[in-house]
Amino acid sequence: MHISFAGKKIRLLALAVTIFMIIFVSANWRLYLDPTLDLTCGTILFVLSLLAGPVAGFLIIFKPSVDDKYKALANTALFFIMPVLTIQMVEVFNENYIWWFSVPTFLANYMIYLVFYLFFYLITGRYHMVGLIVNISLYVWSLLNYFIELFRGSPFVPLDVLSFGTGLSVSDGYTYELSWKLILGSIMFFLIYLVNKKSVNIKPKKLKFKLLAKLAPAAYIAVVVISLFFTDYAANLGYKPDFWDQSRGYHRTGSFFNFCLNTKYLIIRKPSDYNAANVSDYVAETLKDAGVDPDDHTVSTNLLTGQNDYTANTDGTMPNIICIMNESLSDPGALGNLETNEDYMPFIHSLTENTIKGSLSMPVFGAGTSNSEFEFLSGDSISFLPTGCNVYQSYVKDTVPSLVSTLGALGYSRTAFHPYYGEGWNRRNVYPLLGFENYISIEDFVDQDILDTYKQNNDVTEYEMLLNERYPDRNMLLRRFVSDSYDYSMVENMYENRDTSKPFFLFNVTMQNHGGYAMSYTNFSQEIYVTNMNGIYPKANRYLSLVKRSDEAFQELVDYFSNVSEPTILCMFGDHLPSIEDGFYEELFGTSLDQLTTEQQQLRYTTPFVIWANYDIPEATLNQISANYLSTLVLQTAGLPLTQYNRYLASLYQKLPIINTVGYVDADNNYYTHSENSKYDDLLYQYHCLVYNSLIDRNNRDSSVFFMNQ
Repeated sequence: MHISFAGKKIRLLALAVTIFMIIFVSANWRLYLDPTLDLTCGTILFVLSLLAGPVAGFLIIFKPSVDDKYKALANTALFFIMPVLTIQMVEVFNENYIWWFSVPTFLANYMIYLVFYLFFYLITGRYHMVGLIVNISLYVWSLLNYFIELFRGSPFVPLDVLSFGTGLSVSDGYTYELSWKLILGSIMFFLIYLVNKKSVNIKPKKLKFKLLAKLAPAAYIAVVVISLFFTDYAANLGYKPDFWDQSRGYHRTGSFFNFCLNTKYLIIRKPSDYNAANVSDYVAETLKDAGVDPDDHTVSTNLLTGQNDYTANTDGTMPNIICIMNESLSDPGALGNLETNEDYMPFIHSLTENTIKGSLSMPVFGAGTSNSEFEFLSGDSISFLPTGCNVYQSYVKDTVPSLVSTLGALGYSRTAFHPYYGEGWNRRNVYPLLGFENYISIEDFVDQDILDTYKQNNDVTEYEMLLNERYPDRNMLLRRFVSDSYDYSMVENMYENRDTSKPFFLFNVTMQNHGGYAMSYTNFSQEIYVTNMNGIYPKANRYLSLVKRSDEAFQELVDYFSNVSEPTILCMFGDHLPSIEDGFYEELFGTSLDQLTTEQQQLRYTTPFVIWANYDIPEATLNQISANYLSTLVLQTAGLPLTQYNRYLASLYQKLPIINTVGYVDADNNYYTHSENSKYDDLLYQYHCLVYNSLIDRNNRDSSVFFMNQ
């Protein structure tokens, strides 16, 4: 390689650029001492930004030339190095660095960026042009992502494109300030531009190389796109959006990479031969097959007995209904032989009077709370949606029929309560669309300055101290989360302050048992430990001790409503099993997790549920029911009228009592995965069409099926 330098005018330009960059960075040195950076990191970034000036000047005057026999190799090598530089440019805006990524995560990012490089190479056939197009586009994308996250606290996701006009219309209300991320990201963009200018377009001369230059990139793009968007390969490796906290996902595994991952969950493919006009026919067909008259809306299949004798109360009784989805509540003893020093769920285990309880099959394991609550509230199974999706983030964009809308039509007041941040899982936007009138989150009962301090410092001791100082008469926390006991005391308070002119409905998502379980806390003592296992599982022991506290809190709640005169129903269930030691589960099952049978896999998705009333209700144990049926069971327990969809689900339950993301189980206790064919394919297809019509095909939704009095 031969090196030469530009002439005098270009050197003067290079000097001017160098001086300008040094002066500009120096003038903004305080930005590099941003409180979000430690002093050492800020200093290093400041020095690197200063050095970027001389580097830019050198790149301007530097003129390399390569012997013809090495030119193709050198420029091709530069082409494949460029995506690495582009990744870092994009990540700077997200306060991230590629050396923080694991090797698989870096390679996953590189593969996605390379797709864009190769795509534009197929179009242009020019290395230099590709570098310009990709880097200008991703620089603009990075700016958008930076400002969107700055303004609203969450990053740029694909669905934001649909509301881009609205964003522009309100952008004048924001202030725009310079930051070190904007400076350093822009510097990197400029340096990449200068590096890219050194590339020379290489055009293959021989036909076989021309074909290779087209076919190889096309094949690579096809393999990556198909693997990422048309299979669950990436999701199974853990590369899927962090729907609860997109910012966290963008930071952990790459911002633009996560943006691309989100696009997979934008569109749900329509069921084959789907026709919205057939939805009511599918309902009628299932009802007739169960022996129920589709036109007699007063009668349906009884979920408890399997008989077609369910009718709503004729005396107009409408009990209060309180539904509690308890975070990570499960009964690990249902998975295998588990012995502990004492019963970790004695009250729930002992409940029999005026109680319906059993095992509930959920759609998620270890995380994904909002998908569990969606199935419960809507009756829709997410098993028909893309693996790894989050319904609240991706699909609930308009009114969705649900238990909430049904109770609203019957005259109930409707409140949602979650003692954690209100924005989690997009609930602030979703809950009104489900029919809730009110949503109470932690911001409504803890002052914002305390929450801001906790978010910034992540110091549990400080957090608890601030809460105790501000609210000395409250004892809110267990570990770092609001305890079930305090949560339920708030439920009692909401009941006491309800609108007494209406029956009361509350949906409460608790927080006490949320992972992780690795740390010990001064405000939480371990009471339960495993006594019959070979392994030592501290996470499992802590988790079981939390379950004991949940059981005690639920007993307090039942005791309270036992003394309430108004008829009231409590429905409490767990959203998913906890993410604790794999060895704990493997020892319970007696095999490795990758060798589990379909039946054992189903057990991993099973949590307890309890329906209790302070008046006489049928008593039963159901050990096979999935979350999509539970709200129908609640309505029947309350003796309330049903929508056609609830009637359909009650009849469907008689044939397939479990439908979830693992597979499905029939009434004869045969287990199936979704990948295998069975005699239930037509029944599942029809259910798929109903879910699609309810959730996705909103313009053609058959309201007479999903809403009351339609």
